[in-house]
Amino acid sequence: MRRYFVFLIVLLSACGGAETAVPKAETIFCTAAYRASVAQGIEREETILFSDTDSEQSIAFSDMVFHAAYSAGEADNERNMRVWVTGGGETPALSEAETAVYHSTLYQLPLNSGPQNQFVGGHGFTGLTYSYQPESGAELQFWCEAK
Repeated sequence: MRRYFVFLIVLLSACGGAETAVPKAETIFCTAAYRASVAQGIEREETILFSDTDSEQSIAFSDMVFHAAYSAGEADNERNMRVWVTGGGETPALSEAETAVYHSTLYQLPLNSGPQNQFVGGHGFTGLTYSYQPESGAELQFWCEAK
C-alpha cells in the first residue's frame, strides 16, 4: 500500500510539471461577421489586427458596432483583450453616452505567454460568440485568434 502512495505522488508531481509554455502571441486577429437577420447569410465580414502594443479598434456595421481593445500590460502588469458590442452602427440614432452595450467580455492573459487557440473551427482563444441587436434582430458573430 505504501508503494502505491509513493507511486501516486510521483505520478501527480510529474503530471503537474508537464505543462508546456505557450509562446507569447505576436499578433491577435479579431474577426466580426454581420447579418441583418438570422434568416439570411453573412453579409459582411471584417478582421482587425493587434500587435503587442496598447490599442483599441472598432468595426461599424449597419446597426451594431464591434469593439476590441488590447492592453499589453506594460503600465499595470495586466495584459488583456476586451471585446464588446454596442448599438449605433454606421447610422447611429443615439449619442455615444446613450448607446447600449449588448455584450462585453474581458480575456485576462499571462504577461509573457499565450493566449492559446483552443477552439476548433478556427475560433481562436475566444471561441465563436454571437450578439444580437434586440430591435432589428441583426446578428454579429465574432472571435479572436492568436498568431
